[in-house]
Amino acid sequence: MKKFKEAFEKIKNANHIVLAAHKNPDGDALGSSLGMYAVLKEIGKRVTVFNVTSPLPKYLDFLPNFNKVTNTLPKEYDLMISLDCASFDRIGIEKRPPFLINIDHHISNTNYGDINIINPKAAATAQIVFEFLKANSLPINKDAATSLYAAILTDTGSFQYDSVDERVFQIASELIKHGANPAYVAKMLFQRDSLSRLRLLAKAYDTIEMCCDGKAAFVEVTKEMLEITGATRDDTDTIVNSVRNIEPVEIACMLREDEDGIKISLRSKNYADVSKIAVKYKGGGHIRAAGATIKEFDFEKIKNMLKEDIKEALKEDK
Repeated sequence: MKKFKEAFEKIKNANHIVLAAHKNPDGDALGSSLGMYAVLKEIGKRVTVFNVTSPLPKYLDFLPNFNKVTNTLPKEYDLMISLDCASFDRIGIEKRPPFLINIDHHISNTNYGDINIINPKAAATAQIVFEFLKANSLPINKDAATSLYAAILTDTGSFQYDSVDERVFQIASELIKHGANPAYVAKMLFQRDSLSRLRLLAKAYDTIEMCCDGKAAFVEVTKEMLEITGATRDDTDTIVNSVRNIEPVEIACMLREDEDGIKISLRSKNYADVSKIAVKYKGGGHIRAAGATIKEFDFEKIKNMLKEDIKEALKEDK
């Protein structure tokens, strides 16, 4: 791919590279960043991994070089590579970098980079990073393999989503050959629940509201729930997925009360395009997983608004 070569030429000529992912990073955002970091360090580049969020999600603290991520942007650098970030504002900085390479798989990406490497068909941004590394014959060490494997595992819902194809499993297999340990990564991601998270789940599940003849469901997480249980925002990450697992549900929506409004997380199961709903509220994401923040604190008002959007999305069933 021509853009892979163009991007690598910029990397080779750069003196200081900043790797940046979207704020409130998920496994793909941090995994892709740290996977790229491990490779660029091995070839002798000066690299900083930046993320505006602090603290970072604790469930990802097993990723190699996790402690190298900083929320302070270097004063001087000559190249930024954004990863898994659909729009420039999601990086959380105001001034544009001297040069920006944008690597992402979100269908809603705004092509804000000087070089844009976007593949909405990729299962994860980490898949594009892997293809980039292979295309340029770059060494994939154990640290890089672990981070990229974790990124793909999380962004495919443990290989459950429509985006998973033969190529995804080929890449996972190659990453295992390079040192990723599937059992270790799975245990770190899925077998370290805190008691506070389980208590939060119980309270959140009590709020489940079905609508649209059972084809949609809402679940709520309030600040009070977090305070009572001692849970954190990170503990809410998979709640919406669990609600989608209810048999008749096609669209699940979690509403979480944050400082700047209510964060909506949308998931669909078979056919509905929830990215259209998220974009309407200045968010983004994928066809089956998307989100936005609505600067409003009235749960019922937001649910009533979303019910109309969900009804439209459900009409896509053929």
